[in-house]
Amino acid sequence: MASPSSAIELTFDTTKSADQAGACREFWMRFPGLRAASDCDSASIIYYMENPYGKDLVVLDALAVITTVDAQDGDIDVGLADNATGSNIGAEIFDSIVNTNAGVFEGTVVQAVAGTGAKCIWKAKGTSTDAFVCVKQNADADVSDLRWNLLLKVIPYDDLLNDDVELGAITVA
Repeated sequence: MASPSSAIELTFDTTKSADQAGACREFWMRFPGLRAASDCDSASIIYYMENPYGKDLVVLDALAVITTVDAQDGDIDVGLADNATGSNIGAEIFDSIVNTNAGVFEGTVVQAVAGTGAKCIWKAKGTSTDAFVCVKQNADADVSDLRWNLLLKVIPYDDLLNDDVELGAITVA
């Protein structure tokens, strides 16, 4: 029996774009050592990070790794905002993390069979919309015992685009 052979060979280089390497770059970003607030009189941004890259990033997946629980429900959201103060923040990444159990919890939209589960795009630094990942505590509660890490799996949006190549449609008889 003959061994199957590859139709094409790809050389993956994380420093090159999909146009240069034939493969998409995908990586995890880690936000370690997060806590929650001891008191929030109203919804408050407790952490933020502007996109550190000059490129739009598609958020493919997110993990909240809770190492120390807090008995109080902090109603913590993670989403994209226009600035560090949380203007127009959504809950695209996590909508109310359950912080009363330790473990690894997955966020983002679950992909639907019909392809309707849209992924959010963390816009490039300097963009007027969605350039910040913000963590918001909604509950007026002391959740200061909570210890957790946030991990985001991202892919540069540019790697998904390639207007230089156009494949012909297959004719079906």
